[in-house]
Amino acid sequence: AADYPAALLALDATIRTDRREIGADAFFVDLFETALEPDEMIRDVVFPSCRSCGYLKFRQPASRFAIVGVFVARHRHGVRVAVTGAGTAGVFRWTEAEAALDARFAGDAVAGMELDPEQMLSDIHAGGAYRANLVRVLTGRMVETLGADSRHPLA
Repeated sequence: AADYPAALLALDATIRTDRREIGADAFFVDLFETALEPDEMIRDVVFPSCRSCGYLKFRQPASRFAIVGVFVARHRHGVRVAVTGAGTAGVFRWTEAEAALDARFAGDAVAGMELDPEQMLSDIHAGGAYRANLVRVLTGRMVETLGADSRHPLA
């Protein structure tokens, strides 16, 4: 439920270690698991520029961690949507939403889309169906926010 994995994934970051470079798509392996070797150290993280980006999360009131967090980044090569706090396997890209937003960057482009509730976490804070719905809602809201922000040219 940490915020930074969604940022790294949506922004298409490269993680540089003392031995190699790992793309964010390969870095996050599973819940609480990365591609790092036991004695490998991260040196730095490189982010390519993007046209616009933003992060929105629905917080668990006590911990402030994301029950669901969605990071949307619009790159020259397309849109990336990363989700944290929701999936049973940790942070993930919502590729179906990316395709829909590549075709038409508007909040309602994801309105009829659904994620499988069985692939979502379910705990005392929120069930899988609730989290799946939050992913869709937050993605749409973030896209609308980015589209309305004149500081971020979308052309």
